[in-house]
Amino acid sequence: AAPAQFSGNGQYAAYVKYPSAQAVEASRKAPRNRPVPMPRNDMGVVRLSDGNVMLIARVRSFKMARDGGKYIAYLMESDTAAAQSGGGAPAAGGRGGRGGAGGGAAGARTEPGAPLMLRDLAAGTDTRIDDVTSYLFDDAEHVLTYSTASSDSSKTGVWVRDLATGAVTALASGKGNYKSLAMDRKGTSVAFVSDKDDAAAKPRYSLYLGSLVPAKGAKSIGAAEKVVAAGTVGEGVFIADRGRVGFNRDGNVLEFSLAPAPMDTVPADSLIDKAVYDLWHWQDPRIQPQQRIEAARDRNRTYIAAYTPATKKWARLTNDSITTATLADNGKVALGISTLEYAIESTWGEGANDVYLLDPQTGARTLVIKKLDARPALSPGAKYLIWYDAGVWYSHNIATKEKVNLTEKIKGIKFENEEFDSPDNIPAYGSGGWTKDDKSVLLYDRYDVWEVDPAGIVPPRNVTAGAGRKQIRTYRVVNLDTEDRYLDPADPLILTTLDSLTKDGGYAKAKLGASTTPEVILHGAKRYAGLAKARKAEQYLMTQQTYREFPDLWTGTSIASTAKISNANPQEKDYPRGDVELVSWLSNDGVRLQGMLYKPEGFDPTKKYPLIVYYYERLSDGLHGYVAPSGRNVINPHVYTSLGYLIFEPDIVYTTGEPGNSATKAVVSGVQSLIGRGFVDEKHMGLQGQSWGGFQSSFIITQTTMFAAAVPNATVVNMTSAYGGIRWGPGVLRTFQYEHTQSRIGGSLWEYPERYIENSALFKLDRVTTPVLFMANDADDAVPWYQGIEFYNAMRRLKKEAYFVVYNGDVHNPTKRANQKDIDLKMQQFFGNKLKGEAAPDWMKRGIPFLDKGKDQVKMGTPGATGGKDEPTTSGKTPE
Repeated sequence: AAPAQFSGNGQYAAYVKYPSAQAVEASRKAPRNRPVPMPRNDMGVVRLSDGNVMLIARVRSFKMARDGGKYIAYLMESDTAAAQSGGGAPAAGGRGGRGGAGGGAAGARTEPGAPLMLRDLAAGTDTRIDDVTSYLFDDAEHVLTYSTASSDSSKTGVWVRDLATGAVTALASGKGNYKSLAMDRKGTSVAFVSDKDDAAAKPRYSLYLGSLVPAKGAKSIGAAEKVVAAGTVGEGVFIADRGRVGFNRDGNVLEFSLAPAPMDTVPADSLIDKAVYDLWHWQDPRIQPQQRIEAARDRNRTYIAAYTPATKKWARLTNDSITTATLADNGKVALGISTLEYAIESTWGEGANDVYLLDPQTGARTLVIKKLDARPALSPGAKYLIWYDAGVWYSHNIATKEKVNLTEKIKGIKFENEEFDSPDNIPAYGSGGWTKDDKSVLLYDRYDVWEVDPAGIVPPRNVTAGAGRKQIRTYRVVNLDTEDRYLDPADPLILTTLDSLTKDGGYAKAKLGASTTPEVILHGAKRYAGLAKARKAEQYLMTQQTYREFPDLWTGTSIASTAKISNANPQEKDYPRGDVELVSWLSNDGVRLQGMLYKPEGFDPTKKYPLIVYYYERLSDGLHGYVAPSGRNVINPHVYTSLGYLIFEPDIVYTTGEPGNSATKAVVSGVQSLIGRGFVDEKHMGLQGQSWGGFQSSFIITQTTMFAAAVPNATVVNMTSAYGGIRWGPGVLRTFQYEHTQSRIGGSLWEYPERYIENSALFKLDRVTTPVLFMANDADDAVPWYQGIEFYNAMRRLKKEAYFVVYNGDVHNPTKRANQKDIDLKMQQFFGNKLKGEAAPDWMKRGIPFLDKGKDQVKMGTPGATGGKDEPTTSGKTPE
């Protein structure tokens, strides 16, 4: 199930139901002479009064009006509707009509539409509208606006349907393309771009604006007006058909996109017998691989412009320097950001932002802040900019230009992340929203919520009265309506809760303008998420989950009392799940750490179990998260506990410059604490990690001999060579992660050469006694796969047991399902052999010579034909 959407009146909830993995796999594997259609998403609509569910197959998207409740509109897959009803007959048993009916010559159809169904939820009837490409309700559910693309040009255009009368009016129609449909929140204006007046071989688009309010003295609305014509936006730029069109919140400014003229390219045949090369220049803002990856983005880049209907003027807001602009709700100002000056420094993690205020009427720009690490935000009323920098929250009064330190009066409390352990600027915990007229803003410390005056006059107030810090419980604001820009002091302030010691979650309520201990609404050993409320009814929706409980949808008239309305994973009852326990211990440094211990179904503490340790960084906050069984390149607790293993996931706390030792201390001390409880088979323990976890695994086995097997997938074993490598997915240099982020060295290779060497397992592999299996794929888009080559060659030279798997053409985390299943199988076989004494498969006994490559895949379907299981276990049952 997917998070659902309430109707405005709270009487219905709609959700997407995704196809099963089995159905997708069956379609993908179907023979060409007997194809099976690819399954599509279904839509469910729940009538909340009695729980009745209506399921509609193969739905592309759905929408409901924010304040409505009578209708739901849903766009069908085009092939489905043709099968459901031919010749324009209504679908799903309802009577229907067409938008923009009428005859005419067939025109070019460049963007095919699909049937849109407008369902009256109470009556259960559908109105069918053919060839729809996009559609929108106004907030109050007065009108439905939609665009169409038909082989009949007279049925192509932009239309508005009066939901009270069913009358359909054309805002624009005829041969051409109609794109980027937008409507203001009040349903009074519609905008789009079209080439209808220039439908030539290379059409140019114009911006159109239509009023849904009849002109004075008129009985009906008129056609949309061309407000910015093609060819009038300046030399070398055009109105874009692929960019954003949208109104600001108040509806008084219309944002649209401009695009530069297409760039010249060199024909491939003109380079025959010519040198073909890349030139890496030391002053390039971006390195060549990044330029290559971002070439399509660069070719299709757009610029933001703003049209003001009141003045009938437009202004350009962004360019190649100021690349982003955020329009204020009232349309009087926009926030612009430029990073160009710091592009080179961003390569190694030291980028910055220049902050501008832009005038949407004239395009004028004013530099406000130079070289800011963070990006500021506009307050909803556009009175302030607010940002966090070096432990302090600041505001900037746009009218007076006054800068105020917002947190200097709050003594003894840190607003920076107290657990952040990377060598970079420490981030804030964030903010929780504004009260009306920008009167106050809510800021978070580690546990509590503060109400702060952006002008710095009213003293800060701890809304949660310090209860979070006393209880070691984190409170965060829940915005029950993301469309509401302000928190209303008259309403209870709904908060999420997370207990740092138990990981239990829930909801509480507090009061703005006061300082009181929050009142608990719901709290328990579960993870609660996705809380939403109907706009005009006391009807709530959420998901709740545990390791054993799937996150189904729950609804009720109060947060404290809900009932389950979906059952999206009924098959889980047929398989053993085991259980999970939160564990705590002291590291060798005296640091209190936590972790999760997953135990098999029917766990008996008097018996000994093989143990596998899996880790990344901090994982224990996920204690109550549901874990679906799956098979791929990481340990799945559900699967491995069903195979009889204990799975231990310890949190790791890092010291800058010592990531390897930090991981070793946390893992070894955590495992020792479990051994002391008597149920761990200490001679049969293994390690497994992927990527950063792979690095930690390969390092740990150079520091201890306590593990009988390790699977460090996609590992880095040599930081000195990986430091200057490329993350081929985004095309960026890897230096930033060593100097500032995850790899936590804290400086360059020239500043701290000894740290790079000390944290590189390669230089210590002579100490290793643990057999290893590892994967490094030759199209890895994150870690240079030659790290796997260095690892393998070193282990081979040292005559140590190692098995190296390379999935040809696959990436960091394999995407090809056959590869995911294969590495899962090999991990099960490897751990089974080393930790449970199972027979070794052929690939462990003899390897696979290059001339035999692929034979294991076609003989018996999967690897491991001899001496081991030949299918991975993902269901909790042993394969037959």
